[in-house]
Amino acid sequence: MKKSFYKIMLVTVIVLMILSSCSSKNNSLTGGRVDGSEENLKADIAPEMTPETGTPGSNSSGSSLDFSTNLDNEQINTGRKIIENIRLNAQTKEFDKLLDDLNAQISALGGYTESSNITGREFESTRNRSAEFIIRIPCQNTASFTEFVSTSCVVINKSVSTQDVTLNYVDMESRVTALESEKIALEKLLNSAETITEIVNIQDKLTDVIYEIESYKSKLRTYDNLVDYSTITIHIYEVEQTAIIEELTVFEKIGNNLKSNFEHVWDGLISIFIFIISAIPYMIPLAIVAVVAFIIIRSRIKKSKSKEVKTEE
Repeated sequence: MKKSFYKIMLVTVIVLMILSSCSSKNNSLTGGRVDGSEENLKADIAPEMTPETGTPGSNSSGSSLDFSTNLDNEQINTGRKIIENIRLNAQTKEFDKLLDDLNAQISALGGYTESSNITGREFESTRNRSAEFIIRIPCQNTASFTEFVSTSCVVINKSVSTQDVTLNYVDMESRVTALESEKIALEKLLNSAETITEIVNIQDKLTDVIYEIESYKSKLRTYDNLVDYSTITIHIYEVEQTAIIEELTVFEKIGNNLKSNFEHVWDGLISIFIFIISAIPYMIPLAIVAVVAFIIIRSRIKKSKSKEVKTEE
């Protein structure tokens, strides 16, 4: 029985040495991180993209942009794990309609909205509304969605970035396979353990191995989600006039300027009217005080005049 136990211990030590070598290699590739949370993984693999600077492979212009990607076909043909991030800045004169159409299109393509932030117009503010959406669309439908956006509003800026995570993905899969083999060996060793100390030590090691397996599997699931669904960030701005302006004749330009000036004058008159009506609660007490003061001053003037007349007589 003891010889059998020593043989099992020897085999386990050899397996642990091999796994330790794999672990050090894996840590050098992944930075030694096992945390499988989606937020941490996104922070690690999603490059920063800004509308002002763009990213390698991005394109920006002041006109409506139409573009599509062949990411899904590339992944199917090569078996690679590629994460795609798209950022769009868009303008629209039909803000409410665009948001409704956008939500309908997301549902129709099997996507979902990860987050949204809509800013309304403030009281007596000339600033129009805006919205920001982070949308997840199945990669096979990304081209259809971006085409819908480019035809429904004016896209003034776009940034597209991709990241190949195939090596990290395969490395983590290998690590999970090795850890599951170690788990099986530890379970067999636990069944043959004879002392409490051996049982406790093996259980501690088994717990650590199970935790690592679940962490890596969680990270792999996050990778799968990021690969299967493109991340599209859209900034939508409500405008009176979009960036794309058709060539106008001289008379059309004059008409547009006159219309704009009349609208500004009308808005100014409305603002003055609103101010006067809103100030009535303050104006009434002031008017009463002014009337009372006028009556008192007038009566004093009359009294002073009557005294002067009497003095002259």
